[in-house]
Parts: sequence; C-alpha cells; structure tokens
Amino acid sequence: MFRIYPAVDIKGGHCVRLYQGDMGRETVYGARPWEAARRWEREGASFLHIVDLDGAREGRLVNLEAMGEILEKVSVPVQVGGGVRRGDDVEMLLSMGAARVILGTRAIEEPAFAGEMIGEFGERVIVSVDARGGRVALQAWEAEAEISPVEAVESLASLGVARIIFTDIARDGTLGGFDASGLDLLLGRGVSIIAAGGISSMEDLRLLKRRAAMGVEGAVIGRAIYTGDIDLALALELEEG
Repeated sequence: MFRIYPAVDIKGGHCVRLYQGDMGRETVYGARPWEAARRWEREGASFLHIVDLDGAREGRLVNLEAMGEILEKVSVPVQVGGGVRRGDDVEMLLSMGAARVILGTRAIEEPAFAGEMIGEFGERVIVSVDARGGRVALQAWEAEAEISPVEAVESLASLGVARIIFTDIARDGTLGGFDASGLDLLLGRGVSIIAAGGISSMEDLRLLKRRAAMGVEGAVIGRAIYTGDIDLALALELEEG
C-alpha cells in the first residue's frame, strides 16, 4: 500500500516547517503541535510523521511533552523521531504509544546500534537517511558523514532494516519537487523507501506511487499541506487501490 504521511515538525514546542533544514529559517504553523496532528487525522490521515527538531540538534529528546500530547490525542498510528540516541529512548516512545520510532544520526554513525534496535524491536524501528550533496547528513543536518546515501542504505539493509525515510535536504521545505534521481538510486536494495523533501504537488505524489513496485512505500508531506499546495483529502485518495 502506498501511504501518505502528514508531517508535524516540532521546534521550541511549536509546529513549524524549516526551509532546506535551516533551523534559522522556520515558519511557525501553530503553538500547539497536537492541533495540527488532530487536523490531519480529521482530514483522513491514516499515519502521522512527527519529528522533534530540537532533539535532532541536541542529540536528546527535547520536545517529549509535545510529542506525548500528540500520542495521547490522536488515534491513528504515529512514527516519531528526532534525538533518539539510546535504546531507552526507543522503548519509552513505543511505550508512550508510538507505532514506529525513527533512528537517525546514531544509526548511521554506529550501524551496530541500528542492528541491535532492529533485533529487539523489529519493524517498529525505522531509519532516516538524509542527503545533501551526495553525502548523508547528521545531527539535525548540521554535520556530514563520509558515506553516500546508497552506501548507508545498503549497510542498513544488511542489518535487517526494513524501512527507510529518504530526504533530500536541499529540496526540503522548498515546494520544489522531490529528488527523483537521488531516490531512484536507492530502489531495489532490499528496503522499502518513504520519500520526503520538496513534495509539492499531486503530480509528485503520482510519480512516487508509480515507483511503488520498485519499493517506494509512501511519502511524507510537510509544507505543501500547510500552504494548501496539496489538498490532503485528494492526496489520500492515492492510498486506495
């Protein structure tokens, strides 16, 4: 099934969207992130994507209260990430009601940690691979690993990771369309891919859905549903059939 994941990014306790991952270039869409989550649920979302941006930068869970409110107030499954660096973090978020926990920086820097978490929690743990200039970005996109996205995906697949979120940082928040060439390099490598970054139109979503047979499982939509460039109700029709 091709799935649409409305995004709720949290910074300073607020619901925001960043431009190209720049923590200094934010647009605030509400003081209570749970209201955005409830809105997307009311409009029919079957799964939500929540990220603690401050947590990603600081390497620890910062906006835990805001994430907890979302998990308490919505009934659809939620995947959460940002600042998850320890097994205890994963266990806590799952116990709070998260359906999936997203690993990022530590999973790339220490693949054995990703393997350990997969061994313990299975497909309830997924990994985010964020790319900029042909390299994987780390620590809220402020640092860079010495590996390419393809190398990262192949390594994670060998550890049993079943699902990866792939984001092209240069396109994230720009409404400039997704990175088709970068995405296509990751397909057919033994993992399902959730695409993110720059998705701005129904045509983008249709192109992604056409790649479902090659491993594209869904799309994270952020700025485009907040600005109205994508009507979520129409986007959700792509989940059918």
